Amino acid sequence: MERSLFSDPLTFKKAILFCFFTEGVLFAAQFIAYRLKFSFGFVPDILYLASVLLLARIIGKNELDEIFTWRSIPISIFASLLIMFFGFEILMLELHNLFFILLPVTDGFFNNRFFKPDNVILLMIAVGIFPGFTEEIFFRGIIERRFLRTFSPVKAILLSSLIFGIMHLNPWQAVIEFLNGLFTGWLYWRYRSIWLCMFIHAYYNILVTLLPLPYDNVISNFGNIWHFPFWFIILGVILFVLGLLMVIVLSRTEKAASAE
Repeated sequence: MERSLFSDPLTFKKAILFCFFTEGVLFAAQFIAYRLKFSFGFVPDILYLASVLLLARIIGKNELDEIFTWRSIPISIFASLLIMFFGFEILMLELHNLFFILLPVTDGFFNNRFFKPDNVILLMIAVGIFPGFTEEIFFRGIIERRFLRTFSPVKAILLSSLIFGIMHLNPWQAVIEFLNGLFTGWLYWRYRSIWLCMFIHAYYNILVTLLPLPYDNVISNFGNIWHFPFWFIILGVILFVLGLLMVIVLSRTEKAASAE
């Protein structure tokens, strides 16, 4: 690859090429593990993270320092985000059910795509921490951060979220992850904290695993459908709206106070 590929401005085309490299590493590792019928555990995730960090280092020697710069987040805003994303996750689970009904899943499509250990702690690491950290470093820390140098904030968030959804490579996750990318993209633009985005993303991924556990998981022609009670969905709406309003109000208050 030519050196110009890593120079500013980061265009949509360059971002897609970056995705081919990092996602290609993950796909290749998972494919090899699947073909050999052998679980490599966290190896594909480690290679994926390594490819993202390597890409950042190739882009510039100070890239990682800029991405991982620590910025303090008010505890009130952090707590509001936890409430908001708890409600958001409930709504996305219900949206997941709708997508699986409208577009039935091919048998075995999601089998062997992810490492899912029986140990709860390892499961949280596999489905929460690794994807949350790696994807945020890449899609927010590299792509969105550099998009913000070229495009307006709205366009930068939309484009990075669109790429984030597309790179999940299936329609059942693409829309949901696009919506998720909009919120985490806004968080990164507003607070410039990759640490906040990584924690929220990992928190969101862990909820995906834990929230459906008390409810019936029906394996049908549509795929895995969860039967949630109506009150559970209403709770999701209330928590999401409440958390979102709290984040908006507190963010504006903090911004006004810092401007004085």
